[in-house]
Amino acid sequence: MRKNDFVKELGYLGFTMRLKRISDAMMHEGRRLYSHLDVDIEPNWYVIFKLLKSRGAMSVTEISESIMMAHPSVITITNKMMDAGYLISEKDENDSRKRVLDLSVRASKKLPEYEKIWEAGESGVEKALEGLNALEFISILEDKFFSKGFMQRTIEQLKIKKSC
Repeated sequence: MRKNDFVKELGYLGFTMRLKRISDAMMHEGRRLYSHLDVDIEPNWYVIFKLLKSRGAMSVTEISESIMMAHPSVITITNKMMDAGYLISEKDENDSRKRVLDLSVRASKKLPEYEKIWEAGESGVEKALEGLNALEFISILEDKFFSKGFMQRTIEQLKIKKSC
């Protein structure tokens, strides 16, 4: 536990900052881990690998909708993965304007190695969060903030305070 953590002192005002710094720390550690293991992928690529392995070729829009990530972010990730030789891009059979992404031969060969790393990482996170019902808590947070967002909640509170 860190002393003098101003963000903790902010209470709920520091909530998003605290989530972000946990996420940033895990991404940074992931990069260090991959570097240590001499693996040439980024920490946020696993979801694309896993999704395409599970569901097969998909458009960027389908990927974006499946992982609930912004379309531009998915484009950035998938372009990097293509540059690294992990994805192939082909025109959609039904719509030549749309491109469909799939795992490359290189990705298929490397996946067993990467899956061992991800399984170990998943076990490590599970052990760190043991007894916390963390996945249930995250699901509750997602449901609450996707049903009524931060902006709407803040505006409601501003109206209540204004009427007092």
